[in-house]
Amino acid sequence: MEVKPNTIFNERKIFFFQWFCSVILAFFVSCHTQYGNGFEDPPSFSVSESKAEYLTVPANLQEINPSSLPKDSWKQFETHRMGMVTIPGNDLWIRFPDHQLFRYKNPALFIEIALESPTVYQNDKKVYSFRERDYVFPHIIPLSGEPGGYIYIHCKSSYKGYIGLDGKVRLEEYSQSWIQLLRDNAARTFLSPVLVVLSLLFLGLFFLRWEERIYLYFSILLLSSAIVEVMNGFIAFSLFNYSRITIPLIYINFAIYPILLLLFLKQIYPVFFKNLFEIMIFVHVLVYVYSLLASWNSGISFLNAEWNYSWWVILEGIIAILISIYVLIRGDSKLKLVTWGLLAIVITGSHDTLVDMNVFPWKQRIIHQGFWMMILLFGFFVFRYYWNILNSIDSFNKELQKKNKDLERLFAIDKDMALAKELQRSLLSDHIKEDENINLVAFTQSLHSIGGDYFDHDCDSLGNWGILLCDVAGHGISSAVVAAMSKMAFTGAKAYIQYPTRVFNFMNRHLSGKTKGLFITASYLFIDTETGKLVYSNAGHPGFFILRNNSAALLEHRAKGKPLGVFGESEYKEESTQLLSGDKIFLYTDGVLDLNNDKNESFNEERLKQLLWENKNLPIQNLKTTVQNSLSDFCKSWEHQEDDVSFIIIEYKNG
Repeated sequence: MEVKPNTIFNERKIFFFQWFCSVILAFFVSCHTQYGNGFEDPPSFSVSESKAEYLTVPANLQEINPSSLPKDSWKQFETHRMGMVTIPGNDLWIRFPDHQLFRYKNPALFIEIALESPTVYQNDKKVYSFRERDYVFPHIIPLSGEPGGYIYIHCKSSYKGYIGLDGKVRLEEYSQSWIQLLRDNAARTFLSPVLVVLSLLFLGLFFLRWEERIYLYFSILLLSSAIVEVMNGFIAFSLFNYSRITIPLIYINFAIYPILLLLFLKQIYPVFFKNLFEIMIFVHVLVYVYSLLASWNSGISFLNAEWNYSWWVILEGIIAILISIYVLIRGDSKLKLVTWGLLAIVITGSHDTLVDMNVFPWKQRIIHQGFWMMILLFGFFVFRYYWNILNSIDSFNKELQKKNKDLERLFAIDKDMALAKELQRSLLSDHIKEDENINLVAFTQSLHSIGGDYFDHDCDSLGNWGILLCDVAGHGISSAVVAAMSKMAFTGAKAYIQYPTRVFNFMNRHLSGKTKGLFITASYLFIDTETGKLVYSNAGHPGFFILRNNSAALLEHRAKGKPLGVFGESEYKEESTQLLSGDKIFLYTDGVLDLNNDKNESFNEERLKQLLWENKNLPIQNLKTTVQNSLSDFCKSWEHQEDDVSFIIIEYKNG
């Protein structure tokens, strides 16, 4: 499939711009809604700034109401505090005057967090009761508009870290409570879908590139972040009746978030850190499971489990900070974006954990600013990673287009080679030839589709035969072209078929200076079928063997002569011998001797002599098959062939 670089470049610019704008908007809106929303605040009264009082009573007392509490044992909270560290075996009562209720038509008490199981009384009348554990979301409680003394809040907490009210506590108009809650959580409420969309987007990228797990882990990390953001005060209060689902969902998500973060970082950081992250993931799971079991109190207490493994979260933060410092100082510059994002979430998360543990005296939480900074930097890194992949795809596409053109040229060359192979076959004489005087069989095995070995044979009007075997230096197309030139030269020399020296002189004159350095070795035989006389000449070619039935050894014949096409004037000598009926002549090219086996041993002349001698009595066609199979077996079906291989066997039958 062809990828259009311009289209991809434009799409990814738009894609990145949309993501960048979404995250920047989310970040600033988050800051804006937390520190000031630009709207006129409703007329609310901050209870935490009033003179709130508290009283601790034994937790094993039967159900009591405010009227049964002692009148003179109340103590006053410090300003901005309406809770304390849990005193084992004690409940906490909180009270504050209700004289501000007259300001509201339909007053309501807004409590951001109540730890835990709060029961609210207006004077002696119970107006609200909530019994779910681990609930850390707002309560909006309708009140009567007639002041009568005090509003009492009874907290029964199994959480060992804190008991009482936390965050904002105020009196306000009931309808304004909902509006203010929505405005306080506007960024998290309306921008969490952005994270969901981005999560699905990166999940889609993972499905397109299965091997890139960074997309999968970042997708899950974004989805987990979306859950963190969507489970804000407004949404959680809206799902008040489903708190048994939302409570474990939010705590389990908080527990696995560090795991997802480590899995993401494991795809990016060097091998050493990857191994460290794997150990941290394993320990994190063990610590969390142990914390859940250790904090069991008539059921799971997520808050106490969170308190128990807070030390491990702090330790993880310290390790992450040390890794970040190392990477920033000595690490790859490509990892610095991720490292700054890691520092942002670790430092702000550690800060909020220490706030929850009352290590810091203030209550301001900054985790969401760190969270958005992390998403911005991580997202920029992943998009840059994705951008680089698209660039590589563009480069690959260009390279693929180039390769396609090269492939088309190769297909054209293969087609031409196939045609050249057929043309070369048409130039060669028949592989099998027989008449009443001789029987001839030939074999050729080119190293490539076409080669430089060439043989020819012809007979004159008297039935005498001339046989030519040529071997052009090299192999492949250039050798095949020179072989074709040799064919044309031999065709012109057929007038001298009875005279081997004349044949070579004619061919040499026509080939000299035209072969571009590719010389031709050749052996030419002329057989007088009437008398059995064999006349031959050699042009730098290996000799030939005569297999005679009643001979004690192979008859080897050699003649000296220079290769064709090298020198303009060369002298060639004629030699002659007498053939007997049944004699077999074996002509071959040096490619036979150059065959190698898997031990890098050459076939050599001695093996050839032994093979011919052991099979000299075979019929000529069987002898040809035997030699062919022996050569193929020796070089593993021509696997170790290094040159074109050809041989001719001629049997003389007259005599």
